Parts: sequence; C-alpha cells; structure tokens
Amino acid sequence: MRNYNTYEVALRSLIAIKRKINIVAVGANDGKTNDPIYDFVMSRASATNILLIEPNKLLIPHLKSNYSSHPSHQIANCAIGREGTLTLYAVKREFWDLFQPFYAKGWPSYRAATGITSAIKSHLEKALTDQDIDPDSAIDVLNIPAKELKTLLQELNWPTPIDVLQIDAEGYDDVVIFNSNLCDTRPKLIYFESHNLPEEDYKALIHYLTERRYKAHKLGRDTLAIDSQVNTTCILLNLTIYLHSSVRSICKILKKPSVVMKGLLGKHRK
Repeated sequence: MRNYNTYEVALRSLIAIKRKINIVAVGANDGKTNDPIYDFVMSRASATNILLIEPNKLLIPHLKSNYSSHPSHQIANCAIGREGTLTLYAVKREFWDLFQPFYAKGWPSYRAATGITSAIKSHLEKALTDQDIDPDSAIDVLNIPAKELKTLLQELNWPTPIDVLQIDAEGYDDVVIFNSNLCDTRPKLIYFESHNLPEEDYKALIHYLTERRYKAHKLGRDTLAIDSQVNTTCILLNLTIYLHSSVRSICKILKKPSVVMKGLLGKHRK
C-alpha cells in the first residue's frame, strides 16, 4: 500500500469534499519537474482548475508544453508581491549547464538553474558559490511586474476563494503570502517552501497565519497551513490531517520495538 504524504492526503481529502478545486501555483517553474502537485492535477484534470504563475519568461514555453493536455489551466508571467516592479536574480542562460547540483540528477538542464531564481540575491550567490561558479559572472537581473494575488485573479477572472495556494519562491515565500490577500482569496490549503526562510521570518509568518485562523504543520523542508474556520470543509480537512498524523505517529512507535527485536534476534543467532 502506498504511503501518501500529508500534503497529498490533504489534497485528496479536499477534492473528495468539493469534487472540483481551484489551485494557484506561485513560482511554478516548468510546472512538472520536482513539483509536488503535478501528478495529482494531471490525473484529475477534469476536477481541477490551475493557475500557474511564473516570473521567468524563459520558462513559459516549458509550462505551456507540460500543461498542454490539461483543459483548465492558465499561465501568468509575473510575480506576486507589492504592486509595482520586483527585482529578481537569476542564473544567466549560458551557465545553466554548469549549475547541476547532486539533487538535480535526471532533471532537464534548465530546471535546477531556473529553480533558484530569487528576490534575495544572497540566496542565489550561495547556491552558485557552492557549485564553484562565480556569482558576479553568472547572475542576471530581471525586473518583473509584481501584483497582489487578488489583483491578478481579478484581471484573469479567476474564481475566489481559491482552494489551494502552492508557493515555491526561494526564500520569498513569506512575502508572497503577505501579498496573497488571504481574507479575500481564502485558500483552504497553503503549501510553501519554508526551509529557506530565516527562523525569525518563519516565526513571524506562522504568527501571521495563526492570526488569520490557519493551522500550520511543518513537513520537513516545507509547511502546510490549513484553514481552520468553523465550516464543514475546514473541519473535515483538519480532522483528516489529525487522523493521518496520529496514524503515522503510532506506526513509528510500533516500528521501534520491531527494530529492537530484530537486533536482539540477530545478536542471539550470532
């Protein structure tokens, strides 16, 4: 039996409750490679609407190709942030083949390099230095139109509230959430990359989400925040995740005696 991760359990529960869900992915990259929601969405194409937001225009053709068979997808080439222009730092195209960290084995050549595009220059500098690439030579500066999420959704006639907000913004995830107008967009699930956030910034973000009645679950390098308003959908979602977490905890406890017993039996046989 497959062991579903907590995010997928939440997605499966949400679609079972609502039958059709609206998803917004910020920092979509190519929409497929190492993306936690791609297989879920593509296997439920008739039950999902998805808006893919990607600021790097070089990735738009890849997004279009990977989602070409999905009947209800839309792509926006912009950033989510304060209204105006956002400066992003990206790896120059001529350095894409050089930036190939160990975790990117089997990925398309562009994926790892474009995946570290960030509004935080030091984040990109570190990643390049770790690969023995000179940041001064390899970094490109992109000035991207930025909009609050509510503004973009209105421009695109996208339905609100949305159901899922997924964010991968390389250390800028908190700013994306702050500019996602949660009171209006009110996603049931917010899934974001949290390991790049400084501890104080992460604490401030969790406080912000808690004040808006979201329950946060730290899942390794990522965080899942679930709407905890008192309504049928939110109650069922939170109950499902509580039960899932409880079962996983019990399974871990049960495995420990098994491991100890195997070790003792092994010693006895020797």
